[in-house]
Amino acid sequence: MQKLTERAAHARALNMLNQANVPYLVAGAVAFGHYTGVWRQTKDLDLFITPAALPAALDTLRQHGYTTEVLEPHWLAKANWNDWVVDLIFGFGDFRALIDDIWFQRGRPITVYGVTSRVISPEELIWTKTYVAHRERYDGADIAHVLLATADDLDWPYLLWRFGPDWELLLWQLAMFSFIYPSERHRIPLAVTDELLERLSAQIQQPQVEDPVCRGPLLDRFSYIADIERRGFWDERTRWAVRNGFDPMAVAADRHTAAHMVAAGMVRPAEVA
Repeated sequence: MQKLTERAAHARALNMLNQANVPYLVAGAVAFGHYTGVWRQTKDLDLFITPAALPAALDTLRQHGYTTEVLEPHWLAKANWNDWVVDLIFGFGDFRALIDDIWFQRGRPITVYGVTSRVISPEELIWTKTYVAHRERYDGADIAHVLLATADDLDWPYLLWRFGPDWELLLWQLAMFSFIYPSERHRIPLAVTDELLERLSAQIQQPQVEDPVCRGPLLDRFSYIADIERRGFWDERTRWAVRNGFDPMAVAADRHTAAHMVAAGMVRPAEVA
């Protein structure tokens, strides 16, 4: 049998899910290319689905010859067919959130590989990529490019709402955008910048936080292990895990796995900070 091209293989998967009425949103390199015009070749097709839709998605792909596996029970499953991979993403790797119905309400029509689909909104794309600030991968340049392409049309109140208590991360990305593209900084609404800077000023003037919390693991599961294991900080992911219905021990298990990967030299540098 002739091997399918990337386009044909991924179109096949999308058609299967459409025929089975499994809701999904296209994300990853396709979403990035759709909004920025920068296209990357990848063997993976990233699809966001709700946890409730995961069983139907896996069953549909399995019936058509895919080998399926839930790699991470809180966020990731994979379906493999020959050389091609479909990533089924139903949450954040850091336990921060699950994919919910709001994503689908805000998804936008798109034609991918000739198949009618829907793509995640630019607001969700920025939000999810902000938490990818690992020692081995950092999506800051992607965020800057998405902002460059969509700043004039973004739903800024919604973006502020999505970041919620992690609003400092949005301020960080806007500051980076201003640094990278000084001629374009005027495209960030002044009201948004003022709001975030007022929050920062108020925060600085508040009494010192007594609880030793480390939010670093929300950005990088590897680089803050020592803060949790040896320096007495609380892993902020635990709060989000509980809020999203997961056993808090799942966070400890993930941290143990991450420490093993670092010690085994699978992630560089091979130390836990």
